[in-house]
Amino acid sequence: MVQGRTKLFRALEIIPGVATWTTLLGSILLSYFVPVWVAIFILLFDLYWVLKAINTALHLLSSFFKLKIHNRYDWMWRLRQLADLGSYRQDLRQAPSRDLRQEYKRLARIDFSGRMLDWKQIYHLVILPTFKENLVVLDQSIRSIAEADFPTEKIFFILAVEERDYERAMANARMLKNRYGETFFRFAVSVHPDGIPGEIQAKGANLTYAARSAARQIRDLGISIDKVIVSALDSDTVVSQNYFAYLTYAFLTAEKPYRSSFQPMPVYNNNIWDAPAIARVVAVANSFWQMVEASRPDRLVTFSSHAMSLRALLEVDFWPVDVVSDDSQIFWRCWLHYDGDYRTVPIFTHISLDAMLDESYWKTLVGQYKQKRRWAWGNSENLPYLFTNALKKKNIPWWKRALYLERMFEGYYFWATASIMIAGLGWLPLLLGGSSFDEQILAVNLPLLTRLIMQIATAFLIFSVYINMVLIPKRPPGYSRWKTVNMVLQWFLVPIVSSIFGSLPAIDAQTRAMFGKYLGFWVTPKARRLAFKEVQTVFENHASKS
Repeated sequence: MVQGRTKLFRALEIIPGVATWTTLLGSILLSYFVPVWVAIFILLFDLYWVLKAINTALHLLSSFFKLKIHNRYDWMWRLRQLADLGSYRQDLRQAPSRDLRQEYKRLARIDFSGRMLDWKQIYHLVILPTFKENLVVLDQSIRSIAEADFPTEKIFFILAVEERDYERAMANARMLKNRYGETFFRFAVSVHPDGIPGEIQAKGANLTYAARSAARQIRDLGISIDKVIVSALDSDTVVSQNYFAYLTYAFLTAEKPYRSSFQPMPVYNNNIWDAPAIARVVAVANSFWQMVEASRPDRLVTFSSHAMSLRALLEVDFWPVDVVSDDSQIFWRCWLHYDGDYRTVPIFTHISLDAMLDESYWKTLVGQYKQKRRWAWGNSENLPYLFTNALKKKNIPWWKRALYLERMFEGYYFWATASIMIAGLGWLPLLLGGSSFDEQILAVNLPLLTRLIMQIATAFLIFSVYINMVLIPKRPPGYSRWKTVNMVLQWFLVPIVSSIFGSLPAIDAQTRAMFGKYLGFWVTPKARRLAFKEVQTVFENHASKS
């Protein structure tokens, strides 16, 4: 048995891979022996996914419209209205907008007696962990924080660097601190030592080290931990202008602010026009999935850049330091710690990240595969973690524990199998069933029914193209109109991308977990056309614009 893991834990690491390989290999074998039953199963499976696609499209549409509406709001104005909550509620109640009336109903259900609603007392602790990122990427991220519409004197910023990248990191840190040092309440640089016992080389360990240091400083400054919101941002995160104001509003008006994480909508627009078509399709699919989950808050789990209260972070002892998937496991750590009384609150404002892009096309494809495999590996970590710890939590109703575990397992199973089964397995009964199956009526109708289902799926693909074209930034100078056409044509790659950069990385991760071949944290390369300029030139260009 793998060292340090119980038999139950190892079994839970093995089960997803066994289920996936049983499905894939079983479909091939059964297509030869009982092709009729396999054909019926495939038709039902395809029909299930059409219904699922309809449901997904409706949720995507809901989040899309909410994102558009909420980006038009003046969140600083709304924060100021909280000083007179009664009057603000009445304004919402009488508003012509359905969204505002729904906000009135939400606030009416919450007891605000004794609650602090003064946004001026709130501080934001922003941690930006970095490892080998170039100065251009870091500068754009920090500049977006500095240019947000929330007072920067309320922002405690920490650049969290790694000791194993000390020379490069500190050179960047000195330049960035020289540029932004006077902008924020504090601009600190944290150096995470290498080789701390019990840690792996992962972002969660760096985040935790920086947050512990910041918590001590915050206490020394006499600031209440109840008035601090922590944003853990990936190094390439460019926040929207209203991010901090919206986050503050969401925190102050949340039903249980100290039992909540807050998740903005990730889009991959930083370099979307630079990235190749395959990387763009993967990036947009990731954005769409997060938007879908945002419209189902009971299923939403923190992902990538997220926020939570400092109090909750202290009570659960920070992020995990020995796993790859710190962004999602911090949610499950909180959920278990608070006996299931924890949730992720969606905030409908976007944060922009980098699509996968490396120095060459081939490196980009390899990097894209590794990134998706790392994300899939998170489920290999989270499923046994959640199951083994949920067993001990008798205060969480059994049905709730079972529901969350079932959702996690279902998602991981279909991640690995769905694309391959839809795209490829539908033809297996025809190929392997022999003459006995060819004489069946089902043999004639199977291709027709499968084609019909795919045509329905294509209609939803067109819907996705429209949303994507609305969300991406305008075409930058230097690109022809053909690039815009290419943004539409890229969607014909979806069947290939779904299998090669969807199912295969998940199968890879599950198989590695089966055999105890554990993955470490792979840092996604961050590259943009701008990043190849001289650093000094980049800073001079920024200075001339400001």
